[in-house]
Amino acid sequence: MKNPAQHLITEVSRSSSRVGMTIGIDLGDVWSHYCTLNEDGEVVGRGRFRTSPSGVEKWFTDLPRVRIAMEAGTHSIWISEQLQELGHEVIVANVRELCAISHSDRKSDQVDAEKLARYARLDPKILRPIAHRTVA
Repeated sequence: MKNPAQHLITEVSRSSSRVGMTIGIDLGDVWSHYCTLNEDGEVVGRGRFRTSPSGVEKWFTDLPRVRIAMEAGTHSIWISEQLQELGHEVIVANVRELCAISHSDRKSDQVDAEKLARYARLDPKILRPIAHRTVA
């Protein structure tokens, strides 16, 4: 007889759990850094954009729908709203849950952006997402 747990594992389609592109953003006051992962978890892009409505529009308007993760903070409320209006899935991470980022000895904007992307790609619940109130 088959092991029941093994039976459940084989029935789950690997493609159903796959996510397309995932972007992690480390928000800054002037510049924000991003890291883009493809569906296989490989880094396919890194860079930065100006932390302004026009900077967000310039970098994220022509992208197909992607999953984007960022930490909660000063700019996350308006950036998350703008990204959602552009059609993206946005996860605003609870900073209290991100000790692996905030207390890391390998701290940099690029590394933080990649960690956010990897967490969001694997399981967004790890980030304990928060819901902002509206800007109004």
